[in-house]
Amino acid sequence: MENGAVYSPTTEEDPGPARGPRSGLAAYFFMGRLPLLRRVLKGLQLDFYITLGTGCVFLLASIIFVSTHDRTSAEIAAIVFGFIASFMFLLDFITMLYEKRQESQLRKPENTTRAEALTEPLNA
Repeated sequence: MENGAVYSPTTEEDPGPARGPRSGLAAYFFMGRLPLLRRVLKGLQLDFYITLGTGCVFLLASIIFVSTHDRTSAEIAAIVFGFIASFMFLLDFITMLYEKRQESQLRKPENTTRAEALTEPLNA
């Protein structure tokens, strides 16, 4: 039996230019290939939520520091820095959220249905 008859129904085609701007190895490593649960777990690994958490912690620390400071110039500078840093982290999170939403709207789902049915077992 030739290799084409054995492997063609079980292997994936080469991702051609129809998949968009991804090329080379990048065409094989994108989130659309993962099942939903693995996508969620992968999303938790990126700095997406770390940025949100850091911005919230900076904002909370700045608010607490405003209510407990002694009005020295160093403390006022720290408060200003804290608020600027927290707003920049939160702005970065909003930017990443916007980019992810735009990317998910632009991506077209792949057609994974096969037109022909399997009529012959693989190990016959």
